[in-house]
Formats: sequence, structure tokens, C-alpha cells
Amino acid sequence: MLFACRTADLTEWPTELPQKSFFISMHASDPGNIAVQSQQEYLQWILSFYGGTLVAPTGWTELQSVVTRAASEERKPGLEAQLTDLGGQIAAEWAKENDLRVIDSRMLGIWGSILQIALEPEQQFQAIQLISKDVEALLLGTLSESDIEDSRYEQRLGLELFGDF
Repeated sequence: MLFACRTADLTEWPTELPQKSFFISMHASDPGNIAVQSQQEYLQWILSFYGGTLVAPTGWTELQSVVTRAASEERKPGLEAQLTDLGGQIAAEWAKENDLRVIDSRMLGIWGSILQIALEPEQQFQAIQLISKDVEALLLGTLSESDIEDSRYEQRLGLELFGDF
């Protein structure tokens, strides 16, 4: 129902996002998803990933901006490129029909928290590397969805996400 309430102009693709053709090819490469989700619906979810939703108002575009702003000037260009690539990989999988995707909204919440907390340059670099490796492993099927927990990142990055909450 929420999907029906939001529509975006898919002809005017935002320039700050990866190319629309990338996502079209990702959708076309998954026959199982094509059978249950139209290209338009898939692209709408891509836009939601980047722009946010009513339930999760902070989209990848804003998250990437927050992380990049906190980085040193010399690291910003490389960081921007890394986050753009990572966001594209995550979005391409997350936008699929729920029953077919291996990246879900719970993971987005964990990764978003990690990226916002890990603001020291080395910690930030390590967080992006770990998330990137985990995304790749999820897509290859060598990492289980149940392995993506806040404790995984807290331990490996020396962070405390939720404390005693």
C-alpha cells in the first residue's frame, strides 16, 4: 500500500545516483524477480533507498553526505566513490521483491548506524571495507543473513552501537 502512495518521475533520473542503466541491467539479470516485480516498481524502490521513506526517512544520499562531510578533505573524493559503489550494490539487491532479496531493511539500519558512528578516518575506512565485504559475501551466498548483527561490527570495529539500550 505504501508503494501505491508514492510515485516518482522515472524519466528524470537523479544525477547524484548511479546510472539508471546499471539498475535496469541488475533488474533484467534476475529472472525470478522479473516474474514478480516490474522494472518500474524496482526503480521506485531504488529511489526510495536513496531518498528515504516514511518509515526510514534517512536515505543513502543523506547518509553518504553525513559520512563524507565528517571526513578529512584529502579522503573525501575516495570516500565518495567508495560509498557510491557500495550504495549501488546494496540498492540493487534491497530493491528486489522481499522474498527474493538477501539484503533487507534490518541490515540497512545496522550499516547506516555503523557508518554514522565510525567517524574516525581509520575506523571509517575499516567500516566501509567490512560492510563492502559483507555485501559481497551475502550476494555470493557465502555469508548468512543471520550473521549481519550489530555485535559483528561492534567487535570487529571496536564500536558500541546501542550500548545498554
